[in-house]
Amino acid sequence: MSDFLGIYKRIALQFLLLLGCFFMSRAIFTLLQYHYFEGITLSKFLLIAFAGLRYDISAIFAINSIYFLALLSPFPKQKPILMKKALNVFFIVSNTVAFLFEISDWAYFPFNQKRSTADVLDMITRRGDFTNQLFSLLIQYWYIPFSCALFTFLFICTNKAIIKATPSTKAAANLFKRTTSFFLLIVIGIIGIRGGLQYVPIGIRNAVEATENQFVPIVLNTPFSILTTINNNKLEEEKYFDDETLKQYINTDKQYQHSTFEAKNVVILILESYSKEFTGLGGMKSYTPFLDSLMQHSFVCTNAFANGYRSAEGIPAILSGIPSIQQEPFTTSPYGTNRITTIVNLLSQKGYSSAFYHGGTNGTMSFDLFAKNAGFQRYVGRKEYANDKDYDGVWGIWDEPFLQYCNKDISTNLKEPFVASIFTISSHPPYKVPTAYQSALPKGTLPIHQPIAYTDLALRKFFNSASRQKWYRNTIFVIVADHCSPLSEDDYYHYHQGRFAIPLVYFSPNDTNLKGSFNELTQQIDILPSVMDYLGYQEHFFAFGNSIFSTAQNRYTIQQWSGNQLWTLNNYFLRCAYQKPDGLFDAQNDKLCSNNLLKDKDSIRQLTLNHLLAFRQAYNEAMIHNKLWIK
Repeated sequence: MSDFLGIYKRIALQFLLLLGCFFMSRAIFTLLQYHYFEGITLSKFLLIAFAGLRYDISAIFAINSIYFLALLSPFPKQKPILMKKALNVFFIVSNTVAFLFEISDWAYFPFNQKRSTADVLDMITRRGDFTNQLFSLLIQYWYIPFSCALFTFLFICTNKAIIKATPSTKAAANLFKRTTSFFLLIVIGIIGIRGGLQYVPIGIRNAVEATENQFVPIVLNTPFSILTTINNNKLEEEKYFDDETLKQYINTDKQYQHSTFEAKNVVILILESYSKEFTGLGGMKSYTPFLDSLMQHSFVCTNAFANGYRSAEGIPAILSGIPSIQQEPFTTSPYGTNRITTIVNLLSQKGYSSAFYHGGTNGTMSFDLFAKNAGFQRYVGRKEYANDKDYDGVWGIWDEPFLQYCNKDISTNLKEPFVASIFTISSHPPYKVPTAYQSALPKGTLPIHQPIAYTDLALRKFFNSASRQKWYRNTIFVIVADHCSPLSEDDYYHYHQGRFAIPLVYFSPNDTNLKGSFNELTQQIDILPSVMDYLGYQEHFFAFGNSIFSTAQNRYTIQQWSGNQLWTLNNYFLRCAYQKPDGLFDAQNDKLCSNNLLKDKDSIRQLTLNHLLAFRQAYNEAMIHNKLWIK
């Protein structure tokens, strides 16, 4: 065999090896996440896997283009033996790293229900976060490092066998053949990376052309998803309606008619992973007896939803009314430094002091940076707490002592009126509670149940302590989840709209009128206008959401899920894949989305879609032109 034919055979066999690796990973990924892919069958999977070849080939060429071109280079190689060894190492390392991301998505997918995109690179390089959690994550998801090690071993062994089966000799093709082959490979590689000869290269959006929305994560692979989103994080202007028509759908200029402003303190308690399912609102066993009891004296939103999957998405939605409909959280997007409207900077104009409390290690998820951009005067984290005997070993300070610290710090260091945001952390993987409570609190049937009960106990003690402070009665408390847990025992809460269902409670000790229930649609981005309306704020301000205390133009919710945008309006739930609707459901009577009304309710589909497109137009314009505030 000549050098020329041997190299081509090697490339072909290595290419098949990589395709086989992607197929095996796709199969294991589907089995592990089987409950997220309702209706998947073996034949369906094989058809999806065949469609996925387009994305696998693109990723393989993108990762290995340098390796393939170096092997076929028509130019003389200096020290060929050393070069061959270096290329073999490069091939092994580059593909092993790519598959580390691919395999890691087996565990990470339930948290965001999409293939990881380029924002995961920010997550693993962010100061403090990844390194602090790495050991506990490796223990909790032990099968991931085991699978990575096994993959690396088998990959190296198989590649050695391929190299052994394709020996090279001194015989070589002439320069013309080598040069022709080299440029032919360039052409094939470009077509492969682009995913074909179409005008625009394929991206993650094209996956909806291959299969139904819910199966898009199976079509894609993680290396492709990351590579194609690295430089694809900027929004584009979208123009569907003129300005006057746009305001009929969504008006971001808010002003409420009040005669006086009531300078109440505002305390926003943001509860980690507190799904509605775990509370008395969920219709299942509750693990939040204190929160349930507090609801009896509060104004409770029974139909409330989160606007994102992750804490980094929940915080901007709650404090600044910005939902997560980009490929990455607002805080790490190109628009993260935009001037924004927040509860804090609006109330600072009224003389409010402010503090953001988060028991995590300073720098975690860049909350300290967002708090500064939001206008908080102080950020209090694990560093300021300064007592690591209460450190949980992974995320930060246990909720019980930290909430007691918050109560004391508010009473000592915040001048009334004030706005304080407190973010709990203990109901987060790896789902641990302090040793003293491991037998005292109900374990439940999911790993998260006991940490939920622990945070509820911490809330009880916080309110007991706060109720003895002079500021307590002149305060409105907003209690809300940052997002839902990926763990669930009910199909409704596991996916579809219920995957975003959260508790949202407004409580003020001295306001006997702030009781009862609000049963209309509401979401995290409604908190900002609702608080300002409740306090009697009279000036204009920017907000995507609507106050629950005033008649709204429209009641809606918006989320992004696995590449789809979800829009609920007037009890209809629209699922839209990059502006193309593929599902319309009766949100009230068809919670499992089993009856697609897309073809039967054309007028409703168009009305709901128009609202979504109007929101996208307003959102993109505000982001691109830095108009998330009113001058």
